[in-house]
Amino acid sequence: MSVSVEVTGGTVENPGLVNIGDCEVGIANSDMAYFAMVGSAPFTNPHPNIKGFINGMAPGVVHYAVLDSSGITRIDDLVGKRIAVGPQGNSTSLFLEKVLNLKGYFWKDITPSYLSFSEGMQALSDGKVDMAIASAGPPVSAIQELVATGKKFTLLEFDDGFREEFLKAYPYYIAYVIPKEIYGLDKDIKTVATQNMLMVNADLDADLVYEMTKAVFENFGTLLAASPSAATITLEIAPNTSIPLHEGAARYYRERGVLK
Repeated sequence: MSVSVEVTGGTVENPGLVNIGDCEVGIANSDMAYFAMVGSAPFTNPHPNIKGFINGMAPGVVHYAVLDSSGITRIDDLVGKRIAVGPQGNSTSLFLEKVLNLKGYFWKDITPSYLSFSEGMQALSDGKVDMAIASAGPPVSAIQELVATGKKFTLLEFDDGFREEFLKAYPYYIAYVIPKEIYGLDKDIKTVATQNMLMVNADLDADLVYEMTKAVFENFGTLLAASPSAATITLEIAPNTSIPLHEGAARYYRERGVLK
């Protein structure tokens, strides 16, 4: 098979490209794929022509960084605060809005700054914001930059009760624990993450998608050597996509006994 790689705007743009067939395969956060399929923000229309292929790529782990001197110890303390919410168009701001809404708060209750993860951590260190967000698999370079400043900081936790409530409301996210050793913190941090997934255009031939799925798992070592982010993919997790599976992928997973 001959393929070409396209440079895109990422998880918000990719579902649209796959939906209209400009790309046959694309990567997206699991939540963005779901939002695209149903047509909820940031998407204005449903994307019916995207189907699940493989789930479980390196997760986007939520890091909510605050300085120890801020007095912020829980999510409820964010009301009225200045927050670096990630770059414009990134899914981190949409995620934070869901967190606030589930707590009974609204976007108007914070003052957002749309900064890159690295810029946000610098602004936090300089006292220009009260919290900065990063979302990626740890260790995140932006958090490591904050560590290098020598400023005492921590990461806000999702306490067990709220995390359970959040995951029940939004089942396309997963629970995640950031080991304390990664950033030199005093304790492990209970948070949540969104998995990255591969999606395909619904009109792709079922036999072709079956062979693509089979090729991935029968040559997994080759894939892993080319893309270390694939290390978190397992055959058991792969079919658990946030959108319905393509018929061809589903056939392979059923043959392997990981999908009924």
